[in-house]
Amino acid sequence: MPVQLTTALRVVGTSLFALAVLGGILAAYVTGYQFIHTEKHYLSFGLYGAILGLHLLIQSLFAFLEHRRMRRAGRPLKLASPLRRSVALCIAAYQEDPDYLRKCLRSAQRIAFPDLKVVMVVDGNRQEDAYMLDIFHEVLGGTEQAGFFVWRSNFHEAGEGETEASLQEGMDRVRDVVRTSTFSCIMQKWGGKREVMYTAFKALGDSVDYIQVCDSDTVLDPACTIEMLRVLEEDPQVGGVGGDVQPSGKGMAVEDDQVQAAQGRAAEAWSVHHCNSSREQ
Repeated sequence: MPVQLTTALRVVGTSLFALAVLGGILAAYVTGYQFIHTEKHYLSFGLYGAILGLHLLIQSLFAFLEHRRMRRAGRPLKLASPLRRSVALCIAAYQEDPDYLRKCLRSAQRIAFPDLKVVMVVDGNRQEDAYMLDIFHEVLGGTEQAGFFVWRSNFHEAGEGETEASLQEGMDRVRDVVRTSTFSCIMQKWGGKREVMYTAFKALGDSVDYIQVCDSDTVLDPACTIEMLRVLEEDPQVGGVGGDVQPSGKGMAVEDDQVQAAQGRAAEAWSVHHCNSSREQ
């Protein structure tokens, strides 16, 4: 059966089921029919509760069947195939809290994916932004694999004192640092998050197969890259994958281990591209 027809039938069936459940709940609420009840109705069970219970049971059944289908579909896929792909993690940073930034970079360092390239682009090159570069050196620096560049401009706006020649030299320098370093940090003229991501994408070009993105206050699970890449490699119709993003517990009365567990499961939205020459245009 064609995929489009199967999808249409599922949509129609789901819609009809939802309407049937809604109609049943309304009818049960209006009639107020009860199967059993105790004196003074301290405990009762009626048609309304039966429909809600049946609805929950059916939802659980279909969730179980879908989960089993996905697990079976994923079994033939071997890790060797996704691991042959190259991936770059791009981190967008802007006046980030130092503790959050450290946690983000440390989690990126722990990601279980071979030869993962990490690119942090800082939206701002002023003196008050320099602490983010210092944290980059603290966590990811200190090795030949790390590189950085403080750029007076960005790809769409020249900085003060830039000439056409120096602007082109800066662009080339950004590309060189990003492509030759396992861990790289680019500080550039303020331009907003779109400009930050543009710099990362432009500098990487066709040097990697996929790009994963996150903000600088995100703590990533070590398995996030391989798990999302598994989905992308399994289904050619999937163009992008998002992770299970959960709050870190700011302002909530929870235990430290609960906060760490929530942070550990967070994975930012994953921007995917099969690199080609159009990226360089």
